[in-house]
Amino acid sequence: MDLSIQLQVLIISFVYGILFSYLLKMQYHYFFMGKLFYRVFITILFVVDNCLLYFLILRTINHGIFHIYFLISLILGYLLGNYLLKKYR
Repeated sequence: MDLSIQLQVLIISFVYGILFSYLLKMQYHYFFMGKLFYRVFITILFVVDNCLLYFLILRTINHGIFHIYFLISLILGYLLGNYLLKKYR
């Protein structure tokens, strides 16, 4: 894999981590509404949709090749997004 493609995927993974943190905060509001079955169903659907979207993005950029440092970049983006959302709220 080319170095420029790896750099693009690292940046996109980081940004997707921030986006996932924001979407998770929005979904957390709806988690306490409704019956238990609906809460579990919505949570599972939310996680599966976000995982599929991330791997679809990976497939578009670098043909679905996944490395551990992409996951690390995603986690760092999530942690930064969490920190920024706590700071503004």
